[in-house]
Amino acid sequence: MKLAARYALVAGLAAAAGPVFADAYSTASFGNVTVTLIDLDPNDGIAASISFLPNTTKFDGGAYIHGEAEDGIIGGYDPGHQLQRFDKSGAWQSTNVSGNAHTGLSSAAASVTGSASGVGFTALSVSGKALSGLDDHGNYYSYASVPFNNVDNRGFVLSANTKVVFSVDAAMSATMTRGYTAGALEGESASALMSLYAGGLAADGSMLDDLQQHGVGVQYFDGGPLGGATDSWAGVMSASYSNLTNHSSQGQFWADAQVGGHSVMAAVPEPETYAMLLGGLGLLGGLARRRNRTV
Repeated sequence: MKLAARYALVAGLAAAAGPVFADAYSTASFGNVTVTLIDLDPNDGIAASISFLPNTTKFDGGAYIHGEAEDGIIGGYDPGHQLQRFDKSGAWQSTNVSGNAHTGLSSAAASVTGSASGVGFTALSVSGKALSGLDDHGNYYSYASVPFNNVDNRGFVLSANTKVVFSVDAAMSATMTRGYTAGALEGESASALMSLYAGGLAADGSMLDDLQQHGVGVQYFDGGPLGGATDSWAGVMSASYSNLTNHSSQGQFWADAQVGGHSVMAAVPEPETYAMLLGGLGLLGGLARRRNRTV
């Protein structure tokens, strides 16, 4: 699945807070990280092995998390606007990183549990929630990645004629529980995307890439069928790289997850603002995260 790199999370006008009528929320998590080596040529006299290349520079080699929780219009010009963010990073290996953001109607959270192994983590999770009341609405976005490394992609060195398989237990869900108010303009969305990547050099010097992704999402536009919806997925994700040369080769591994959504409910606007509000209900373009993968 190849989806765009971020959510388009936009909503209509907001004014005074009121009772909560609807909400949207989503979660995504990785756990049980395993590394499996397969000797592709048992007769070459080379034992299958992998060695990781830790980089203790925070943003170039460790975990990174980001989150946003926002009430009201994106950009913040209405009186009830609130925006909270977090951005944190941790050095490669064994560092735990977590953050959360809260406003009156929305929340976002992310965490990475570090590991002293070369893979760098044992668990990763992101979550978010957005509520809405009449003329009041929320948006959220949360992201976590390990390792966060777009500069130096040397993640490991793999022995000759060896295949490495990275596997994780993955789970994600997206839910909207849209309420209903007669005469209101409504829209909701929730989604999650998880990515796992392994890659390295081929014998001719080109890149061998294995990007695995799973995503879920639900959305509602004004005028659609009543009622909420849930989309979820759980299973094992695996990405692999095979060094088919007769010498050791460098490769890279990374995992990331992101969630986002919004919930909006607004009283029917004046005719001159109706088109603008409807235009603001577009959301959830695709999500996809492609990195620079130069070795």
